[in-house]
Amino acid sequence: MDGSGVAPVGYASWSRAFSTWQGDDHVHLDCLFVIEPHRGEGWGRALLDAVKDAAAARGVAEVQWQTPDWNADAIRFYHRAGALGRPKVRFSLPL
Repeated sequence: MDGSGVAPVGYASWSRAFSTWQGDDHVHLDCLFVIEPHRGEGWGRALLDAVKDAAAARGVAEVQWQTPDWNADAIRFYHRAGALGRPKVRFSLPL
């Protein structure tokens, strides 16, 4: 809760990043999440629009993110929002 007695229904986190591959800045959407009972109510689109607005206000022309290939609901949501999927393999290297 935020002190108002109203619990948040979701959140989005992002950061500005530079792509050496593209030679330009972009906003990296790290996480967009809406709790289950509120999915389908427009909150996800509102959060995505807020991230897009923040990117545009900073002069950045693109928002990039990844989602697991098994997350079919998220993939459908992003396609409906006009996002284009790009094939990519994500790696991690345990230390």
